[in-house]
Amino acid sequence: MQEKQFTISKIQGEQLTPLCGHLTIDKQIFAKRRSAVSCHMSKVKCLQKGFSLLELLIVIAILAILAAVGAGFYRGFAKNVELQSSSKMIASDLRQMRAKSMAGESGYKWGVRFVKDAGGDYYITFSTDGTNSTTTATTTLSSGVTFSDPSSGYKEVIFNKITGTVPTATTTSVTLEGTTATTTISTIGTIY
Repeated sequence: MQEKQFTISKIQGEQLTPLCGHLTIDKQIFAKRRSAVSCHMSKVKCLQKGFSLLELLIVIAILAILAAVGAGFYRGFAKNVELQSSSKMIASDLRQMRAKSMAGESGYKWGVRFVKDAGGDYYITFSTDGTNSTTTATTTLSSGVTFSDPSSGYKEVIFNKITGTVPTATTTSVTLEGTTATTTISTIGTIY
């Protein structure tokens, strides 16, 4: 008797529809009687298709854990980006005021006033002749970002004309949820 490997199929009229796995089918019996199929069940390998409920629940649980961990990392990353952005904006405005003082723009000294306020911390860029000052811009810090230096009131940094120096080295610090970024102004006017 000659045996040949076929894919087990469901007979529908003259058409064969594959079911699953590989079975050995007796070709002669199949030729005589289309409804008779002799299978050696030890060689049946049916492939499962789909997922069980348990497998699906395990995958969902793993994805939920990864999402929770990822959200925590993202929150920390976003907080750091916001804090660094505020600190860099302050440093940029300080550099701009120093450049204006060094250029002697409008014949004035230029500076920045950092204000700690209950309604929200902000800083002002201004020009001064030593007696009077003129505000050129007011910038409010992002929500949640506050000055930790100055801790109350205000602090001014005024750059000298031509040299761009300051009388004393000073710092200003911004804080967001316990993390602090500090900007330092040296006596020679370097900002870092």
